[in-house]
Amino acid sequence: MNRERLHKWSLKTATLFTALLVILAFMVVGCGPKTAPTSGEKTAPAGTSTGAKNTSGEDKGAPAKVNNTTIAQTQCTECHEMWPEIATWQTSVHAKVDCLECHEGYNPTQNKAAHDGKSFQKPIALRNTTVSDEACQSCHAMENRDATLLPDLIAPHSKHAAAKISCLECHRFTTHGNIAERKVTTRAEFADYNQWSPQMANKAAPGVQRRPNMFVCIKCHESRSVTTKCSACHYWPDRATLPSHENPQWGSIHGKAGRQDVDNCSKCHYDKESQKFATPSTGDQIADFARANSYCYGCHLKRPTNHDSQWMGKHPQMANEKGLPNCFACHDKNQPGANVTGTYCNTCHWFQAPAPPAAEEKKE
Repeated sequence: MNRERLHKWSLKTATLFTALLVILAFMVVGCGPKTAPTSGEKTAPAGTSTGAKNTSGEDKGAPAKVNNTTIAQTQCTECHEMWPEIATWQTSVHAKVDCLECHEGYNPTQNKAAHDGKSFQKPIALRNTTVSDEACQSCHAMENRDATLLPDLIAPHSKHAAAKISCLECHRFTTHGNIAERKVTTRAEFADYNQWSPQMANKAAPGVQRRPNMFVCIKCHESRSVTTKCSACHYWPDRATLPSHENPQWGSIHGKAGRQDVDNCSKCHYDKESQKFATPSTGDQIADFARANSYCYGCHLKRPTNHDSQWMGKHPQMANEKGLPNCFACHDKNQPGANVTGTYCNTCHWFQAPAPPAAEEKKE
């Protein structure tokens, strides 16, 4: 009798234990991770908290997913038109600084009508809200910034601040790589805002596009009639002076020096993004280099002082003395292409290849 009772008790216990295991298994499965989005699927910013707060004290949430690549969550992520700016910010040195800490006073909803009506302008830019010097100086102390992180450069920030040079005049590239001014999103490979990712941001705005280059410094100095001597910005002995450039005649002879070693010119006068030589070729390498280079053609598009009211009568002699390649630094023979003046030789001349001989009429 005791054995029969013991058998029944053991059976009940085993059944109850099995049921408990089944219930526990369902609970574990229910608490497991959700199914990941399939490749190429775009999801809205997830609501899972990361613990991060924006300047308004609101939870910034989890990152959004774009083609299985994480796009950082900000107040602006809901507008896919802003993803190029978000991706470039995410890959910048300011990635841990909230958008509205720099773009003070900007309301992310103010462009909703343009978004809904698809009337926004490309490239996207906050045209009515600039980053103030006060926003920059809330993190960066001007009085202690005498040099940049790069060696050799002299950058007295306090002197620039005293001259009313705003931070953005030199550092507008830092966060977004200047993609709006460079019209990056109008190029075919970057035009689809939904495809933007940190990887694309690094391709569209590499490090060289995040730093002020020598063009920025020289153009600013020239516009304010400040010295452009090398020693004003460089203190390494081999960079503090460049005797050839200090020659008063350098403006008229630099093309000859360039023909001897154009690679030497490109050490400073090359922005690293544009092509090094313009195409189609003019037949003169230094002219091809100048036409592809914004620093060079920025000057070449200006009328030289010797092109005065008497120039029409003098230019044949000057062309014979200096050679036509010198003219082609600024002019084309035929209808001009990009980065050269609108005045071209065949406006008046007929520099053309000889026409092919006419076909003889067939004899009957």
